[in-house]
Amino acid sequence: MTRAGAAPVRNVILFVGDGMGLGQIEAARCYAGETLFFESFPFRSLIDTAAAGGWITDSAASGTALATGYKVNNGVVSLAIPGDEQELETVLEYFQGWGKASGLVTTSYLTDATPAVFGAHAAYRFDSEMIAWQYLNRTRPEVLMGGEAAGLSLAVAESAGYHVVTDRLSLVAAQTGTVARLCGLFGAGYLPYEYDGLGERPSLAEMTACALSVLSRDPDGFFLMVEGGLIDIACHGNDLARCVAETLAFDRAVETCAAWAHGRDDTLILVVADHETGGLSVVRDAGPGLLPEVSWSTTGHTAAPIALFGWGANAEWVEGASDNTHVAGLMRRRVPLPGEAVSITRTSVDRLQAVWAALSGTVYRIEQSAALRPAAWQTREIVTAVTSRVTLEHVVGTEPSCGFFRMVPMAP
Repeated sequence: MTRAGAAPVRNVILFVGDGMGLGQIEAARCYAGETLFFESFPFRSLIDTAAAGGWITDSAASGTALATGYKVNNGVVSLAIPGDEQELETVLEYFQGWGKASGLVTTSYLTDATPAVFGAHAAYRFDSEMIAWQYLNRTRPEVLMGGEAAGLSLAVAESAGYHVVTDRLSLVAAQTGTVARLCGLFGAGYLPYEYDGLGERPSLAEMTACALSVLSRDPDGFFLMVEGGLIDIACHGNDLARCVAETLAFDRAVETCAAWAHGRDDTLILVVADHETGGLSVVRDAGPGLLPEVSWSTTGHTAAPIALFGWGANAEWVEGASDNTHVAGLMRRRVPLPGEAVSITRTSVDRLQAVWAALSGTVYRIEQSAALRPAAWQTREIVTAVTSRVTLEHVVGTEPSCGFFRMVPMAP
């Protein structure tokens, strides 16, 4: 049977607004003249962002907390530092282990800290070539989109088996095609601010739509991280106009995703920040279409709590989160492990239907025992999972069956 309060989640989509604190959200709301789309999500909480040792976090430490559930030192990318310096499993790697597709999308350069913590491991966040090598040779997400970086160029990505696109037109063509592994490289370094015009480059919403198109072809589902990376850059410069424009562009990407997920009951969407940047506070709302009067307290990061919003399958668990380390657990524990029963339903008087979580392509031995103490497991049948679910029919009498079942993976 399913765990109490848990339902199967096929797709997990995490939006990270880099530097997007409560002040950034309020300023964008004032300019828009209405609540942002993701503010309409039914579940929310405030979470803390401190790095290991209680220090004000950078994007590597806060991103690692989101991706792995562990606190690390600033500058560290998903390694146990402090600790034994071992690699910390990320949610991207966790979901890949279940046969799910994965993707990383950002308006920053692709090896920047936030995407890096999901797809790589490094003691130093600026070790761009190592991070790029791990993307292309180890984790190999099906979708990579952002700016070029050291170690990640068009030629290198193509040699690693990716179909590479470099502008909006080629991105749209890939979205309507049958590309299996897509890398979007839209110039070197950061993408342009939306405030200044994107030219031939796609918006974050357009990149998100294409990522969803590619990843949703996987029958086992997918994990996708989408970062609005330039909110943070604007706030480091106390640039309100560009901060607001990037926050609104980020919100449009969330809305694009929610439109794709509308009517689905198998998808979880989370919206969060990694930290707040600039110490931004709204002093006075000047009305729609006008920038509000604000104050800034710094050009760096702050320790201010940030908001976490949740929509979709099991999003109610968002309300129990109070620290950034809770986000990884919230995403991981909602997807049933291979071999775990998802549901048991009586389909008729004499028939039960059991659905089990599985790893696509794995051969399982279905065993049955009349009792657990002592257990006498007997093989009932051998099945091969063709998707992330295995469905079994069990004939019983008019009373519920008292037998026990288990699904055991067979050695390859």
